[in-house]
Amino acid sequence: MLETRVHAECDVHCAFSATIAIIERLFSTGADYRVGPFRSIRTHVQLEAAQVRDTTDQTRIHDALRLRWEAPPRFPLPVMHGLITVRPRAPVTELHMEGTYDPPLGALGRVFDRIVGRHIAQRTMNRFLSELRDFVQKEWETPQR
Repeated sequence: MLETRVHAECDVHCAFSATIAIIERLFSTGADYRVGPFRSIRTHVQLEAAQVRDTTDQTRIHDALRLRWEAPPRFPLPVMHGLITVRPRAPVTELHMEGTYDPPLGALGRVFDRIVGRHIAQRTMNRFLSELRDFVQKEWETPQR
């Protein structure tokens, strides 16, 4: 199978050292996740995340999150495998996500992916990362009680 790769990044106003921990806390709540390219076009996904070592950064050892999301079987959507990493860049932290998926439905799915599917996946990832950024910033700015 030929995997499709997508990438997104954004800046988050949160300490570098706290960003991954805050995201992991969100994932550990078992919250209901909905992803999609637009607010009105979203589907529930089963999201699994695990903390791993960030081997993409050769200058320092720190954590990253490996994730996987899958839509219910009634939707012919691909399973997304991703890696969320962070990089310090004062005064913000860069939040990155790399993802890969195999387009479903064989040759027809690969054609659809080349025409429009990859763009939908990219927009979905951008929206997902923006929502993570908003959550992290809100948690970081909320006084701990």
